[in-house]
Amino acid sequence: MTRCAETAAAEPLAGTAPLARWWWLIEVPGAWGRQAIADCRVPAIRSLTSDEHRRVLLIRRPGRHPATDVRAPLRVWIAGGLPGDAPTRLALAEDPDEIQAWPIEGPPSARTDPDAPILAVCTNSSRDACCGIDGRALVGSLSDSPGVWECSHLGGHRFAPTALLVGHGLVYGRLDVDAARTLIDEGPGLSTASFLRGRSALPAPAQAAEAHLVARGSAPDVSGVMIEASAPGQARVDFPGHGMVEVELVPGDARPASCGGLPEPYSTWCVRERS
Repeated sequence: MTRCAETAAAEPLAGTAPLARWWWLIEVPGAWGRQAIADCRVPAIRSLTSDEHRRVLLIRRPGRHPATDVRAPLRVWIAGGLPGDAPTRLALAEDPDEIQAWPIEGPPSARTDPDAPILAVCTNSSRDACCGIDGRALVGSLSDSPGVWECSHLGGHRFAPTALLVGHGLVYGRLDVDAARTLIDEGPGLSTASFLRGRSALPAPAQAAEAHLVARGSAPDVSGVMIEASAPGQARVDFPGHGMVEVELVPGDARPASCGGLPEPYSTWCVRERS
């Protein structure tokens, strides 16, 4: 069977990151199901939902780790998606049910953790073979990097290996070992721009526009970004101090979004011009 990452090789990455202002990374060792959150063996986690305000991921250290008791305390890292957000914070839920009452930005008890995950790589093989094959291969090649963790479905498994740069809200795809090491050691920059899917806190048109600027060596201020729909399927994205980037939805050839799926059409936000 041809894998989805192979049939989607020509699909642009920019503008495809999942939407999330905040990320919750919950440590759950052991096996994960196809629907990692809904199928989680920890009952308190099953009711957590993901949307544009918060996205929930399960994470675990690479390698084999036995499943813990369902009533064991939970370690949860809270990470923002915009520059200026506090460094990644760790919160401990002595009673797992506590997390259901936490605000989306995390509980007041959360504290900065210098040993927080840096790069969360999707290895959710039960969801898609590409993440299991390509994601795990990448994690294995980074076994000497303690900041690398495995995570559940990030979305866009056809872009495997996919990963979240924790604390930046930046999502990457088709990562190779060199690019991953650069992200871990140096953070985002020009050398990793071609792997950028987008900043999760921004809508897709702004994700594509920011990726365009980053690939040209700019570091646009996203805190004041403004998006104006100029026509159906077209938008103007204004970054203060960096001018206007015009983007439009461009249709692409049909491809399966997942391994074993039927081909389906897609559209991608592409840059028209910059003024």
